[in-house]
Amino acid sequence: MTTTLVIIGLLAAIALATFIVILLLGNLGAFFTRIEQGTTVFINTGKSLRSIWPNIGGFHLSKMDDLDGRHWLIREGKETNREEAFFHNALNGTAWFQKWLWKRFGIRFISIFWPHVHVHSFNIRSRKRLLERADMKEGEPLKKRVTDSPNKNLDVSSLLFLVPRPVYLDGIELPGDNSRINLLFLPIYRQVIPALPVYYLQGDFFTQLDAAIEAAVVDFFASHRIAVYKDDGKKGQFAGDFWPRPNDKKEKGRFTKKYGDILKDCEPSYLTYSSWLKLTKAGEGSPLEQHLRHLNFSAAYYKRLKKERPKLAQYASKELTHGKLVDIPGGKLTRLIPSGIVPRFGFALASFRLVETEPHAETANLAKALLAKETKFHEAEGVRQEAAGNRDAILARAAGEATRYGVLTKALTDQGVSPNAAAEVVLAQVRTENVRDSKLTTYVEGGGPSPTVMVPAQPST
Repeated sequence: MTTTLVIIGLLAAIALATFIVILLLGNLGAFFTRIEQGTTVFINTGKSLRSIWPNIGGFHLSKMDDLDGRHWLIREGKETNREEAFFHNALNGTAWFQKWLWKRFGIRFISIFWPHVHVHSFNIRSRKRLLERADMKEGEPLKKRVTDSPNKNLDVSSLLFLVPRPVYLDGIELPGDNSRINLLFLPIYRQVIPALPVYYLQGDFFTQLDAAIEAAVVDFFASHRIAVYKDDGKKGQFAGDFWPRPNDKKEKGRFTKKYGDILKDCEPSYLTYSSWLKLTKAGEGSPLEQHLRHLNFSAAYYKRLKKERPKLAQYASKELTHGKLVDIPGGKLTRLIPSGIVPRFGFALASFRLVETEPHAETANLAKALLAKETKFHEAEGVRQEAAGNRDAILARAAGEATRYGVLTKALTDQGVSPNAAAEVVLAQVRTENVRDSKLTTYVEGGGPSPTVMVPAQPST
C-alpha cells in the first residue's frame, strides 16, 4: 500500500514538473510556443516556411491555394474544422495531447527538432502610430500626429490580423479652384494572405500600401464630381455628394432618400474648397468610401478567381468586396496594384477613417475668407430666422384675436344686435384691453355716444 502511494506521488510530481517545464519552455519559445489572440505565427524549418498557425477566432487557413499558390485566411464557423486545420501537421499520436495543451494553457508544440524547426522572426519596416491631439502642443501641424513607432527596429514573431496604419497626405489639390488640403487617414487592414507580406515582401509593404492609398485619394479628388445648383438664386452652391447618381442600386436608393430629385435643377462641378467642407467625408456610402472600397480586387482578377477558385471567390465576394467590382483606375494606381491590394500585399482594406483635415499653407487665406463668409452668412440667417419668428408670433396672435372678436360679433348679431352696434361693442372691447395692457392709470373717452347696447333676453322674431 505504501509503495503504491509512493509511486502515485512520484507520478504526480513528475506530471506537475513536466507541465511546469512545458510552461517555461512555452514562454521561452523553445520546443513550445504561445500564440497571442488575433495574431498569426509562422514556423520555419531552417529558413523555409513549414506551416502557418493563426490564432484568430472564427478563421482558419484555407486548404485551397489561390492563383499564385498561396493560402488564405478564411472564415470557418465550425470549431472542429478549425481544429483540424490548426493541427493538421501535428506529430502522429500526439494530436489529442496537443489539443488539450492548447485549450488548457494556450501553448502549441513546435517540434522535437527545435531550434532547427522554430518560430520565424521578422522585421516590419516603416511602422508608424497616430498621436492624439491631447498629446501634441497647441498649433502643431497635422503631419506631426503621425510618428514612427518606438519599436520600429525590433523583430516580431507574429503578424496582426487587423493592422491600423495612419497615412498623412500633404497638399492634395482640388481641381474646382486649385486649392490644396492636407489629410490624415487611418486605414485598417485585414490579414488575408499571411505568407505574402512576411516571406514574399520580407516585411517591406507598408510604404507601398501608403503609396497605393495616396494614389487612390489623388485619383478621387481629380475625378470626383458633385452636384451644384444651376439657377440664378443658388447658382454654384453645393447640392449633393455625387454627379450623376451612383450606379449601384443600393447606393442609388440611399442617394434618392437623402437628396430626393434635386439633380434636375443641378449641374456637375469638380470639388472646390468650399464644396469640400460640405461633402460627406466618412461613413458607408460616402464618396471617399465608395471610391476606396474597390481597391481590394480588380474586376479582372476576381473574374479569374471566380472561374478557377470559386470557394475563395465566394469568400472574397462576401467579406472583402463591396458592391459591384470595377477595374483599378489607370495611371500610377494601376502600376502599384494592378490586381488589387489583396493579391499585391496580402492585406485587405477593411475600413478607413478620415481623422482630421486642414487647409494647406497655400490655401490658408482662402480658408479664412470662406470661414468669415460662412460666419456672416449664419449670423444673417440668425437675424432672418429671428425676424421670421417674430412675424409668425404676431400673425398667430392676430389670427387668434380675429377669431375671438369674430365669435363675439356673431354672438351679438345672433341676439338681434345690428352689425354696426356690434362693431361698436368690439371697438370698445379693443380699447379697454389696450388700456388694461398699458401703463395708463386714467383714460377718458371724449365726445360721441357711449357704445352701450341693450341685449334682449330672447332673440327677436
